[in-house]
Amino acid sequence: MKLEINKIVILGNNEQYLIVDSITKDGKDYYYIAQVNEDETDIEDNYKIVCATYKDGNIYLDEVLGEDKLKSILPMFVKDL
Repeated sequence: MKLEINKIVILGNNEQYLIVDSITKDGKDYYYIAQVNEDETDIEDNYKIVCATYKDGNIYLDEVLGEDKLKSILPMFVKDL
């Protein structure tokens, strides 16, 4: 079970994010997500990279933090630009 690009997910803080892109690195799924406004009509200027963990049929998303981790993962999302 994976998340689909262009679908909206709701994080634990009830913020809604659009899945912009996804990659798999070292057996882990990473997603580049963008916060959407309350009407779900536009993207706000708030982006995150999250890592998915799968447990008991649920998907848990943890934000990727730390300069070293971001430096190793972010270029994989922008390589096609």
